[in-house]
Amino acid sequence: MAGRWKLGSILIAGLVSVGCGGGGGGSNGGNQGGGTVDTTPPVVLNTNPSNQATGVPINATLTASFSESITAPTPATAFTLAQGGTPVPGTVSFAGGTASFAPGARLGNNLSYQATVTSGIRDLAGNPLATSFSWTFITSDCNAITLLRQFTPALGASAVSAGFKALATDGTSIYLWTQTDFTATFGTVFKLDPATGAVLSSTAVPLVPLSATTPVHGIQFVADIAWHNGALWASGSYHGASGSLPQGVFRINLGTGLAEAELPIAPGLTGENPILQGLASDGTNLYVAIDRIFQPPTATSHIVVKLNPATSTQVPLSPALLITSGQATRLDYGGGFLWVFNNPGFQQVDPSTGAVLVTYCKTDGGPNILFLNANIWSIKDSVLMAYGLP
Repeated sequence: MAGRWKLGSILIAGLVSVGCGGGGGGSNGGNQGGGTVDTTPPVVLNTNPSNQATGVPINATLTASFSESITAPTPATAFTLAQGGTPVPGTVSFAGGTASFAPGARLGNNLSYQATVTSGIRDLAGNPLATSFSWTFITSDCNAITLLRQFTPALGASAVSAGFKALATDGTSIYLWTQTDFTATFGTVFKLDPATGAVLSSTAVPLVPLSATTPVHGIQFVADIAWHNGALWASGSYHGASGSLPQGVFRINLGTGLAEAELPIAPGLTGENPILQGLASDGTNLYVAIDRIFQPPTATSHIVVKLNPATSTQVPLSPALLITSGQATRLDYGGGFLWVFNNPGFQQVDPSTGAVLVTYCKTDGGPNILFLNANIWSIKDSVLMAYGLP
């Protein structure tokens, strides 16, 4: 009897041991411990820029946010960007539930792009994006600039309220021209320190009103200024012989207030009334912006021409180096480029071909620009501002 009880106890103990799963396998698909298998694919929650966005900065980094953390897939196939069907090179990176695409170069202005994320996107469990997801956007027609610093020079009330301001540089200092209007009896040239905005000097330049016929060479109006071969030059109008009032470019004699080395604008076509605007110098050539206006006002064109004042006798009306969409009220030259204020923004132009290389968004200042120390400068009222280019 005792033997049979002992044998039964051994059999029961063995059955209990097997039932407790000492070496048995579960039925949960390899996920030991009784966990739930993740079979849910990630989905796109939002993108930046959003679908059909406009005015997107040309230096933007694209992002797509997902419903869960993702692993790093093959960048070439997981996140792509194209313009007109042409792939845009770039670098793909991942952080948590966000994928980013950084274009290898600035995008084009005012162009439509399509971004796509594909099934190369996988979550931590290896589930791919169920279907590819695409969205489109249009870039800005100008490149954003960044305000770096600003100063408030002590210009005086009359200069602050002056209707006409223009900037130039000798490579070290900034020169500011202020003139109230066409009837002003003087303009003022301020020399400014770009590091502090301090006024280093100011010179009053006598002007001759429209109604006067003397003195010959008297300056009547200055549209823009440029530092050229150690002197301040201007585009504008001055008094010529026999009471004439030609427009042209000329050197400003800061001691006498007279125009020197004048180059009048070339005669226009019948009915044409050309008006000078912006002026810039590369040290050899002058660049002049001209509005070609016909009376009656049947047509107007805005051009920039190039001339060498050492060998030229007048400002030509052709050939045009550049045709602008609006008045190029201010020009500047720096960094090997021509800078054209073309309201409301400005452009970087190849000075040899006239090709527009980059279009930038407008400054907070007035219709004036200056290139100095790799920055764009502008002034409004009494605030001098420096901007960084993207």
